[in-house]
Amino acid sequence: MSESEMTPASAVPDVEAPESLRHWTDLIRDWKASSSSTHLIPVGGCSKPGLSRLNSAESAASEPVSTQRYSTRNLSGILQYDPSEFTISVASGTPLEEIMAALSENGQTLPFDPPRAPLGATIGGCVASGWSGPGRWRYGGLRDFILAASFLDGLGNEVHTGAPVVKNAAGFDFPKLMVGSLGRLGVLTRLTFKVFPQSVEPNTWVVRCGDLASATLHMQTLTRLPVELDAIELCQPGMTDLHDWSIVLRVPGPEAVAESIMDRVQRNVGEAEVRRLSEDHAEKSWSKLLHVEGEVSVRIPMTPRQIETVVQTFPSELTELGWRMHFGLAGNVLFVTGAGDLQILNSWLIEHGLAGLLLNAGDASTHGTQIGMWRHDEVVVRVAKAIDPHRCFAPLLFGEPLHTKRLEA
Repeated sequence: MSESEMTPASAVPDVEAPESLRHWTDLIRDWKASSSSTHLIPVGGCSKPGLSRLNSAESAASEPVSTQRYSTRNLSGILQYDPSEFTISVASGTPLEEIMAALSENGQTLPFDPPRAPLGATIGGCVASGWSGPGRWRYGGLRDFILAASFLDGLGNEVHTGAPVVKNAAGFDFPKLMVGSLGRLGVLTRLTFKVFPQSVEPNTWVVRCGDLASATLHMQTLTRLPVELDAIELCQPGMTDLHDWSIVLRVPGPEAVAESIMDRVQRNVGEAEVRRLSEDHAEKSWSKLLHVEGEVSVRIPMTPRQIETVVQTFPSELTELGWRMHFGLAGNVLFVTGAGDLQILNSWLIEHGLAGLLLNAGDASTHGTQIGMWRHDEVVVRVAKAIDPHRCFAPLLFGEPLHTKRLEA
């Protein structure tokens, strides 16, 4: 299935949505979690269906284990927004498009580029996924902008954490813990963010690099330049350019500033061709890079030093089946898309010590949300036990704890 054929969120089978916060509380308190046979997974607009799948370790347990999804879409609306304070508080089921439109009216935005807004993504789903877009390169990720979060724990109690102010340092930072929690630590109900002014007249440029070695070298050079680039993405041939590895740059305006930045870029990439994309071409390119649409799509954190190894060792079986990849955030995250079963990719991730989050999955896939090698996180495990003692919510998947022994001389 091509990216243009991606099923929109509106076409995803509907899930039941409690009508109010009180209904959510009653649902959790009445949940029969003592048998551990069925877990609750809260979802938003179902724009990232792979994130609400049962993890493989659970599905392979001796006793049958299942999940039931419930949507937060009825917990919707902008609760408090004062543009002069540069903060906004919203209910967790509020569509991202609604929030971005309200901010845009006042020349403001969430600069980390929340993905899949056109597919019906909600702000709560954005936080639970922990997925920041290309704008994270310049402005920081979602974790840097969340100020406060309210959520229902595994006992049905609403917990209020953080504070709706920019400067706050009180207690355990629960709001940031909820970023990337995948709905496994509780049901998000209310969220507060700091916002930024919109970037002035940004435009998109592409640096055609030829082979991968040149592309990675040029990208490393660009990351060290004392200029402000809104985003730096590395694309394999066939994505932005038909034949070459290319670096896609989002350059802030106004025009005079952008030209000065690109003059500096051109001097540092030598013979590589640098060209500006038309507005239509740029929109299509960023949509592809931001939303990562496909029958199967996976997000894999990594480091720029791993790029060449990743490309050289990527399974040829998947390449032959048309699987594609691009490196976001100047090589700090890998996105792969394709069609079919995930076993080959899962084995490859384990071999290289990488962990993947399943954003989309084909109906035939037997893998859960977390694939590859997930390392043990004792803090998250203990917090999960404390706020969800009866395992109402589906558990996160971690590897076994590693105990280090002191070697005697």
